This record gives sequence, C-alpha cells and structure tokens, in this order.
Amino acid sequence: MKAGRSDHTMPPLDALPGVSTILVFACNLLGDSICRLPAIRATSGAYPEGRVCVVCDSRYADVFAGHRFIERLQALDRRGGPLSQARAWASLTAWARRQRPDLVLDLYGSKRTALVAWLSGARWRLGLYRQGTSHWYNVREPADRPVPQEGHLIERMNRLSSLAGISAPFAYCPLPVDEESRAAANATLDDAGLGEGERLVLLNPAARVPAKRWPAERFAALARRLHEEDQANCAVVTSPDSPELTEAITRASQGTAVPLPALSLKELAALLERADVLVTGDTGVLHVGASMGAPTVILSGPTDPGFVAHRGLPQVVLHRRDACPEWELGPECPRANTCTDRRCIEAIAVEEALSGVRELLRADRVRRSRTSSASTDPERVE
Repeated sequence: MKAGRSDHTMPPLDALPGVSTILVFACNLLGDSICRLPAIRATSGAYPEGRVCVVCDSRYADVFAGHRFIERLQALDRRGGPLSQARAWASLTAWARRQRPDLVLDLYGSKRTALVAWLSGARWRLGLYRQGTSHWYNVREPADRPVPQEGHLIERMNRLSSLAGISAPFAYCPLPVDEESRAAANATLDDAGLGEGERLVLLNPAARVPAKRWPAERFAALARRLHEEDQANCAVVTSPDSPELTEAITRASQGTAVPLPALSLKELAALLERADVLVTGDTGVLHVGASMGAPTVILSGPTDPGFVAHRGLPQVVLHRRDACPEWELGPECPRANTCTDRRCIEAIAVEEALSGVRELLRADRVRRSRTSSASTDPERVE
C-alpha cells in the first residue's frame, strides 16, 4: 500500500521583531532529530541576521554537526542517574542564559525544555504543546488558525515553526558527509565483496520498538529471492544494540545477505547514498535514508504511513492495519510503541516486500538510463 497524497502545509505568520539569537531544542532520537532539520534550516533563512544555537542529544550530535545554518551546537547527555541529570540540566540552563536568546523554538517539548526556555530569559518562546508545558510558552496558535496535528513529522515541525514566521519546505535536509566517511563506506562494501556498479539492496532489521521489527527469517527469505531471481546483492545494516539480528539473517539467508559491521552515522549516510534500495521498518535509519535520497521500502507496521512516508521521494509503503482488530478508531495506533503481539508487522508478506523492491529497482534503472542519455546527448544545452 502506498501513502496517499495530502497537503498539511500552513502559511507562516509574520516574523517576530527583535530576534538576533535563536535557541532551538532538538533533544530527540535519531529519526526525530533528522525531521527537525528542515525547520531549523528555515529558521536561519527567516532570520538571516540571527544566529541559530541548537541543543541536541549527545548521542545524535552528528545529525546537526557540519550544517552551515547552525552556528552553535550544545550536546546534552541525557543518560545517567537523577544526580547527573540534575547537574546536566542545571548546566544547560546556565548555558542557555549566557546565549541571551530572543527566540526559543522548543521542538522537543518536554517539561524540562519548556522550563529551560522560560528560564533562558527569551522574549519569545514557542514549542510543542504537551501536557504541563504550554504555560511556559508565550507564542501560541491563533484561535482561528489552529495548528493541525497530522501528516508527516517534518510537516508537523514546520507548522509549529510557522508561528514564528518561519516558512519551511516539506523536504528532508541531507546530512553533510565528508570524504573520509565516504571512503570508509566504500571500503566496507569492498571488504564485503560488494563492488561498485552492482545493484545493492540494504536490509535494516533493527528497531527500538519490537512491534516495528519485521521477522529476521523474512528478511533472509527476501535476500535469497533477490539474489536468485533478480541478481541483486543484499547487505544487512548492523545495529550495535542488536547484532544478533544481523547474525540470524545472515545464517538463514544461506550467504545471500552479507553482514556489514556497525557504522558511524556519517558512514551509514554515505552508504545510503550508494544504495539502490533500502528495506526498513519505522526506525531512525528510515529517515537517514530519506535524507540521502535512498529509494525505500517501508515496513510501516503499527505506524500511520502518512507519518513516515514522504510524497516526493521514491518510496513504497507496506501497511497492514487491517491485521489488528484493536486499531480502528484513528489513523495512528494507540499502542504503536507498546504493542507486543506484532500482528500488523508480521502480516506483511515476503512477496509484498519483494514486489516493492522490484518496483523501485525498475524505476531506478529508468532514471539512470535517462540520466545517461541526457548526459551524452550532443544537442542537450546546459
């Protein structure tokens, strides 16, 4: 099932006066952090004379590092016990006050970030309206123009930013990848026996939420059929938190799925630049791939397709909400992050995933053929 088209954009309000320093909270996990980047980039464009400072989770600082539109990056370590956390947040509050922000854009929306936004002394404060946070903000949606809480995550962040006069496009922001990371990614493929020019399908089996993990034996079956019937090479992306999934797929695939070592974020981004297709569930790797333009088969499981599928990218979304009798009241499953029976993700068949990969491989061949023809056409004018 493919994601349907919709338009959840919202015209921006006027830019706020007297803004020279903008503080953005984006202390999210990997995929959510990537989906904050378009709004942050647009913030720099809306306030070209201002400087943008970003607070992020220390584990995902590489999502934000290297972007020219971010002048200052402050990493927050959210690990550790209550005492270490108290110290970390107290230090962050002191740092935020030293920046003397005029505008705080809280794209994380916890009680702590909302409080720090207020304590920073910023004249303007807006953020995600969650229980217990809204009274710390003073820039709110107009009564006659409520902010819709629907659509892709990027669209939701963009609509929130529009309250501060920020107009952000519905488009991923590519991660900056240096040549060292590209060289490391190429070396990883060479070591795995996957050479340049061969069709490459990356399989990503890991997911933080068990209900979003497609069974390892199905990834293995998909790899076998792609190798035998389509002469495509399959490689398994290894998560440091669940290497056993890579081992299980490699073993069950009878050698048709090649295991890759755990990679840094920038190396993974470089690898996804080269991939012909990515097969993944609703995980951070999905958004890394989308940011790098990788054609993707999304095994959305309990996730609403409109929340993760991007209308402008080559994606096939497989979605089986009909497999769960409890998921009937709305577009989003109320137990998406806590479900343990896995009915919706296990209802996705190997044949469906295979069909999706083949569709994207065919589209990629057509695109490359047209690009090659255009580049060699003597009458083509640049």
